[in-house]
Amino acid sequence: MDLSAQTLGRLLWATVTNPAETARFVLGRGLRRDVLWTALGLATILSVLVTALVQLILPAAEAQVVEAAVPMTPILYGMILGAALVVTVFALHFTGQALGGDGEFADSLATVVWIQFLLVALQLAQGALMLLSTALGAIASYATLFIALWALANFVNVMHHFRSIGRAVLTIILAFLGAGIGLSIILTLIGVGAGGAMP
Repeated sequence: MDLSAQTLGRLLWATVTNPAETARFVLGRGLRRDVLWTALGLATILSVLVTALVQLILPAAEAQVVEAAVPMTPILYGMILGAALVVTVFALHFTGQALGGDGEFADSLATVVWIQFLLVALQLAQGALMLLSTALGAIASYATLFIALWALANFVNVMHHFRSIGRAVLTIILAFLGAGIGLSIILTLIGVGAGGAMP
């Protein structure tokens, strides 16, 4: 699979314009689990770096908004984000199977990896728009959420062979609920408080 920057850029754009077809292409690559786990780690690191970069380059007022959304150190944020992504991988896989899907675990892992890379790209675009206008940045944040969820729904639909976006959306809702519970348990076990800080 060609992983050049140009190819990745085209695939990310295709994820926005034609998520179902992109899902078939990405999931059809049959990447090994070790490669996907490594990619998940890379996506997590990139997300942390982009968040830190946005905090650095934005004017003080906008940076405070970002810091309020992520009130923790980059290392702690990375740990929590990584744990959340791992829990989401398992949640999407088992929830989809419980609803009649037949997707492979590697497909769930590939889905989370790809959507996270998409979010990194969208976050960069959102940061650039926030430099121009706070209002544009706010609009971009809503657009980012919609694009990511729509792409995820299409990936889940393709992954589990549902042939129904509705069932894919239900899978995502239930998976996110389960992932939230699982992540809360993990955070409690490692001693992270509700404010995002170690006690």
